[in-house]
Amino acid sequence: MVLCVPLVLVLAGCGAGKKPHERSARPAQAPLPAAPISARDLKLNGRIVITNGWQGVVTGQRLSVAAGRYARSGEGVALVSDARDLEREVRAPRGEGSLRFLRRNGPQLELRSRAGHRFGLDLRTLRLFRIDANAHQACPAGALPLRLPRLRLRFSPHGLSPLPRPRSEEFAALLAILAGVRGNVEAIDARPAANAPCGLGGRTLAARVAIATPRPIVSVFRRTVLVSRFSRGWRAWRVVR
Repeated sequence: MVLCVPLVLVLAGCGAGKKPHERSARPAQAPLPAAPISARDLKLNGRIVITNGWQGVVTGQRLSVAAGRYARSGEGVALVSDARDLEREVRAPRGEGSLRFLRRNGPQLELRSRAGHRFGLDLRTLRLFRIDANAHQACPAGALPLRLPRLRLRFSPHGLSPLPRPRSEEFAALLAILAGVRGNVEAIDARPAANAPCGLGGRTLAARVAIATPRPIVSVFRRTVLVSRFSRGWRAWRVVR
C-alpha cells in the first residue's frame, strides 16, 4: 500500500487515465526578445565580454545595463538586468561589433558600436535603434561675451574640490556643467574654448568631465560639456565626445 500512493500521484499528474497529449488548443504567442537568464551565471561562464555599463532607476525600477560583445562571435550585445538578477540580451545588428555605453537620455541609453555607429536603447521596451549621426543640432542664441573662468576640480572624500565661491560666476558655471552630464563626476577641467560650434569660441567654456558609472559595473568615460553665459544665467548647450 505504501508503494501505491506515489504511483497514483504520478498517474494523476499525467492525466489520470486520459488519452496522452489530449490538451485544449492554445493560441500562438508572440516570441519574447530573449529568455531571462541569471546575470550571476552569465558573469561566471564568460560567454559575454563586458566593456562598460550603467545603473539607475527607470519608471521606478532599478536596472543595470552592461554593454559588450559575445566572446565567440564578437557581435555586440547589451545586457539589461533588474533587481531580481534576471537579465535579457539585446543584440546589436550583425557586423556592428562590441557596444559601449555613452550616456543616458531620459528613459533611453546611448550606445556606440565598434563600427562607429550610435544606437539608442529604450529601457521601457528594450528596443535598440540606430541614431542618425547627421541630425541637426540647433545653435543657441544670446550667449554673452564676458571673461570666461577656469575651473579644475577633483573628487575627494568630501566631494568635488576646490569648490568656487557660492553665488559667483565660477560657481554658476560649475552648476551648468554638472547639469549637462549624468553619473558620478570624478574630475572637471574647464577652460575657454579655442574653437566651438556655432561661432561661439569666444563665449564658450569647454569642460572636460570624467564620469564614473555606478557599481557593480564600474568604468570611467569622458565628455566635453560646452557652457555659455546667457541673459538668464549659465547653461550647458552641447555635450560632445
